[in-house]
Parts: sequence; structure tokens; C-alpha cells
Amino acid sequence: MRGNVLILTICCLMLNLILWGCGGNSAPSGSVITVNPSSNTVTDGSTDVSSHTLFYTISLVNSSGVPLGHTRISISFIWANPDVINVVQLFDGNTPRKSPFDAETDDFGVYILRLDFQSGGGLKYNADVEVRSGASFAKSTLTVQAQ
Repeated sequence: MRGNVLILTICCLMLNLILWGCGGNSAPSGSVITVNPSSNTVTDGSTDVSSHTLFYTISLVNSSGVPLGHTRISISFIWANPDVINVVQLFDGNTPRKSPFDAETDDFGVYILRLDFQSGGGLKYNADVEVRSGASFAKSTLTVQAQ
């Protein structure tokens, strides 16, 4: 009987460690998200529409400044959608994603976001890349203006 309880206890502990190690948890209270760069402004006076790529470094640390690896973050941009006619597209690696989408930080509490956007042809818009995890929030503003 005692051996069965010990085996059951060990199995439960191992299951908890496996689930904890798989990531997917949101950031605990007091965590800080940083999005770098904090803003981008593009001025394009050309008559033709052209596509560009930006990369954002998203960092997540707890209240003590310790990186939160393998932690779930939610990323959104109001107009992002996998469609060739959209002016903004979010990517998870090289995979286009609908907005919002969930991603996970790496071992060092970092996620690299790829954002493709269009400018020129008189396009003008302004919106935020928003990142959330638990109660933590950060944003970076993208402004595209015609010259």
C-alpha cells in the first residue's frame, strides 16, 4: 500500500514537471513586456505601393527582471490578416497569422515578430502592435504617411 502511494506521488510530480516545462503559461502579475522598437514612422511619397518588412523584439521579464522563457504572449495588429490585399501582415516565423495570435517566448524570454507592411501610393495609416501576457501589456506604434 505504501509503495503504491509513493509511486502515485512520484507520477503526479513528474506529470506536473512535464506540464510546467511545456510552456504556454501566461506571465505572472507584475511582469514587464518590452517591444523594441517602441515606434516606427515611415514616410513614403512614391506613387507606387511597395512592401517592407520590420522585425520587433518582444521581451518578457518577471517583476524581479528575470526573463520568462516559454511563456505565452498574444500579439495583435488591428488590420493584420493573411490576405494579399491587406496593408499589414503579422508572421510567426515565415507563417502568416491572423490577428490576434498566440506565440511563445524562447529560453531567454524573447520573441521575434515579423511584420510586413505596405507604403506609397498615398497610403496613410497609424495603429499599434499590441502584446499581452497575463495582466502585462505593451505596444509599438506603426505610422505610415504620404509625403
